Amino acid sequence: MPFSATTDPTGAGTFPARLWARLPVIAQSALVGLGVLVAGNFLPQGLFLANLTTPAAPWSAVPIGVWLWLYWQYVSGRGWPRSTSAARRRDLRAAPLSPRIWRWSLLTGALGIATLTALTYTLGRLISLGLDFPEALTPLPPVTLATLVVVISVMAGMVEEAAFRGYMQSRIERRHGPVVAIAVVSVLFALAHFPTSLAAIPRMGLIVLASVGYGILAYATGSIRPGVVLHAAGDVFSFTLIWDARHPAPGAVVTRERGLGNPMFWINGAEALALGLLTLWAFRRLSEALREECRTTNDRRPGAA
Repeated sequence: MPFSATTDPTGAGTFPARLWARLPVIAQSALVGLGVLVAGNFLPQGLFLANLTTPAAPWSAVPIGVWLWLYWQYVSGRGWPRSTSAARRRDLRAAPLSPRIWRWSLLTGALGIATLTALTYTLGRLISLGLDFPEALTPLPPVTLATLVVVISVMAGMVEEAAFRGYMQSRIERRHGPVVAIAVVSVLFALAHFPTSLAAIPRMGLIVLASVGYGILAYATGSIRPGVVLHAAGDVFSFTLIWDARHPAPGAVVTRERGLGNPMFWINGAEALALGLLTLWAFRRLSEALREECRTTNDRRPGAA
């Protein structure tokens, strides 16, 4: 299936083209996004699994990096067929941004990640969220472990943002607007991360919130580039926190009591509230910066296709 199929409203053409044209835009976008997701993941996942069988060195990092570079070139419009080049570039919407927009985007996203982290700790004081470090990574040598965590995180940032906030969300936006697009994509994003453990199901709400944040950022800036960086960095940060929680330093005091009686619940809740307010402030400043740039670029949203 091509990454950017062309609809045929007249009903002319082959049977697959006519069938595709009859699908709702949301269904088309979901299928295209799924294709982009699978295309980016299938070879790196095979290399990663092979590396686990010979873990002395993180040898898979180089071929995975090459694959991701080639993948990014293609989904951003390069390569054959040239007839879909413009559509691929438009649907990915990975336009460059000015240094000022980059700064405010990264600050807003970083504060959003910090807010979600505080919310995770707050909810974790009440219920189990099923957070655990992947068992397959635990016995790896330190260098291999650290390298593969970074590789996995970068892969997730590039591929998932390209698939969900790029190809999927941008196509739905053009037909149904940003609110519907962000809502639909966030549900599909959560379903793509649906856990195998029942204990982890409550975490789905946090994943939806993360997707909403990335979706708003992509729409506001007209580019998924900040989301790619933030997504990758956020995953590395999450891996690190989970590892530290499962391997506390000698002598560290670990409180596992759950319930409103745990004072850390209230402390983490206050942190989440404060960080959430800071995130809203940063997003407001980002919006102001975007409006100022729009006034100097013929009223176009920076990075918009």
